[in-house]
Amino acid sequence: MKYDLIFYIAKKTGYCEKRLKRIMMAIGFEPNRIVSATSPTMLGEEVTHSLRLCRLAVIIGGLHSPDDDNLATVLSRVFSVASGISLKNMRKLPLDSGVEGYIIRYKTQMILALPDDPDDIEQMLTGDVLDYISQKLQ
Repeated sequence: MKYDLIFYIAKKTGYCEKRLKRIMMAIGFEPNRIVSATSPTMLGEEVTHSLRLCRLAVIIGGLHSPDDDNLATVLSRVFSVASGISLKNMRKLPLDSGVEGYIIRYKTQMILALPDDPDDIEQMLTGDVLDYISQKLQ
């Protein structure tokens, strides 16, 4: 199965990409396209395009950005106007360090929002999370 990878105001992109590819390959997923977005508008365009092509869009970065560019803020604004998506469609992926990621699922599609640190990505995408992703998308 294919997924799109979107870097949003991310650092360590090469390291994150390699780690994510290795993790996702273990459950039969491979990247379709890898793009970047540097503004909320660009992110919206890329996510929309991605979900037309694939059932899974992975966003890396932006969770530590300030104010209006923060990925969590952007996603919450989007979901407040999207009638079919609510908190029941979202799952937090917290780490003991206080870092968070998210799984947002709607019908047959999913968005993973992950921090831009390869170690955090690996800690978040554990067996039960990968099983959930695989089960819901395959």
